[in-house]
Amino acid sequence: MTVHTSVSDLLPADVLDAFAPTVTFLNTANYGLLPKTVAAAVAEVDTQRLHGTFRTASVDAVVRSCRAGFGELTGFAPEQVAVGAQVSPLVSLVATALPEGASVVVPEGEFTSVLWPFLARPDLRVRTAPLADIAADVREGDDLVAASVVQSADGLVADTAAIVAAARKQGAQVLFDLSQAVGWYPVRDLGADWVVSVGFKWLLGPKGTAFLAGTDKALARLRPLAAGWYAGFDPWETCYDAPLRLASDARRFDLSPTWQAWVGQQHALDLVSAIGIDAIHRHDLALADRLRAGLGLPQGNSAIVSIEAPPETLRRLDEAGVVGSVRAGRLRLGCHLYNTEADIDRALEALRG
Repeated sequence: MTVHTSVSDLLPADVLDAFAPTVTFLNTANYGLLPKTVAAAVAEVDTQRLHGTFRTASVDAVVRSCRAGFGELTGFAPEQVAVGAQVSPLVSLVATALPEGASVVVPEGEFTSVLWPFLARPDLRVRTAPLADIAADVREGDDLVAASVVQSADGLVADTAAIVAAARKQGAQVLFDLSQAVGWYPVRDLGADWVVSVGFKWLLGPKGTAFLAGTDKALARLRPLAAGWYAGFDPWETCYDAPLRLASDARRFDLSPTWQAWVGQQHALDLVSAIGIDAIHRHDLALADRLRAGLGLPQGNSAIVSIEAPPETLRRLDEAGVVGSVRAGRLRLGCHLYNTEADIDRALEALRG
């Protein structure tokens, strides 16, 4: 079978010009490459701070833009999107809101930032099941299903529709982590109560941005455990003294933004939006399938390819300048919008020895 993966066919011709890799980078599941515009924007903030010309209030508009951009990708209104810095504190808001003795279902091998906030509460009943069996395993009395839409360790893609349907049948809520999905995989209107994600992977932002979005009903169940000045009704007017004057929408869960990170994230979201998730999805899958075909594997539905790789194979990849990562004892390679057929062929050559 011939896999057509020409960048000129699947993405705008100038996409590669937005990046400046010096290696064959197939490690987006670890972190995404910063686009040139993002790196420049981050540097400009530091330059302004160096000279004393940076205006902290200017970040408010940046955060609003990022809030709207994430909402557009996921199907939530901007006022249903909160901003943070990491996924685990956002998942902890959901874990803390569960009643004593609540039953939580999580995939086996799930990334700990999704699992551990629930395990940290010894009064919760946490049960794991293989990802493929999660929907079938949801039973009467379960309160929440929490899962990454794309698994970190091996790139397996969850059947989100089946999970949501099974949860609703039993009256359970759903939390999806989109960290390995949003930016390449269509995640709009999945039907979850809450979604969370970092921004530094497939969304190509700097480290230090994260999102929580939810329905109005689901957000109303949460308490703003880290309520700070940026969670205020009007942060610049409510930043001193009592009483508590939190925002009435998802902003009540906001953490004060890391300036450089959010300025960079805005540029990254603009780039992803301009290219379009559908185009990125087709491109990433085409390259991943080219990699799978070269390894004698069947086609798949993930931009992440996970394979057994002995130490000598890892050494060859390193010597060839091919960057991946080892997770759960397997080599993990991820294809994103800055990768080409040449990258895949270079990786295959090193893998084959």
